[in-house]
This record gives sequence, C-alpha cells and structure tokens, in this order.
Amino acid sequence: MIVLIVVTVLLFLVTCDFIRELFPTGKSDLTFKASFSLKTNKSDTVLFTGNDIKWLNGTTGEIRFVNSSMIPKIKAYHFIKCYLGPDSIVTARVTLPVVSALINDLVLNMNLNDGQFYFEDGYPDWIENPEAKAIRNKLKAKREPAWNRIMEELKREGKYVEK
Repeated sequence: MIVLIVVTVLLFLVTCDFIRELFPTGKSDLTFKASFSLKTNKSDTVLFTGNDIKWLNGTTGEIRFVNSSMIPKIKAYHFIKCYLGPDSIVTARVTLPVVSALINDLVLNMNLNDGQFYFEDGYPDWIENPEAKAIRNKLKAKREPAWNRIMEELKREGKYVEK
C-alpha cells in the first residue's frame, strides 16, 4: 500500500512545473547568438539557448530568464540572432533606454520601468510617423512565419505564456 502511495505521489510530482524547471528534460533547439555586426557570423557568440529562457510572453513580448545575470550580458551586444537548430530564423537589434535611433525592425528592448527585455516590432515602441508604421507592419508580416516557428518551439518546450 505504501509503495502504491509513493508511486502515485512521484507521478504527480513529475507533472508539476517546478520539477521540470529543476530537472530539464532535454536540450532546446533554440540558440541565440550575440553579435556586434550583421556582416559576419565569425564573431557570433552563443549568448543563451532555450534552456536559459524561463518563459516568453506571447502577448507582451517579455522574455524572462532562468538566471537574471543574463540581462547584463545581453546589454553588451548590438544584435541577437536566433537559430532553430541550424536554421537562422530572425535577428533582433538590442536597444537600451539611451538609444536615440529610430529602428523599424525587430528589437530586443530593455524596458526602463522594470529592467526586463521585450521583443518589439520597432524602437521606440510608439511612433507617429505613418511611413515608419507602414515599414514596421511590412517587416512584421515578412518575419511572421519565422517568429511563429520560435513561438511553436517555446510552446513545445513549455516556455510560452500569455498574460
């Protein structure tokens, strides 16, 4: 009887999220490489993998890491290139609150209010210029299939949330 109870409790615990966080079940196929330039891949450094992601919020674009020490590491680079297996999927420019440039493509933006990073369709996130809005929408539509591949992988790994 005691063995049956222990087995039942163990089976229950295996399905719990905190057990999966403590003991990851496998290697993620997502790799994020950092770069100072878009022109070369030779200097790319693996910055983090899907295993380092705690979750990504599909609604807000916020990305949370298992270890908060990842945030200062990201700030040191200009570009983050995402790979799914060997395939290069998307590239995001790293933006910090001190950036004064207008960027109309995917960014990994550090939010001044909470110090977290968010994937956004451009920087700054608000813009009044209709031409810039049109460019952002066009580029967002172009990268949508690749972005969906990333979201599907995060869902498969249990690291996708919507809030």
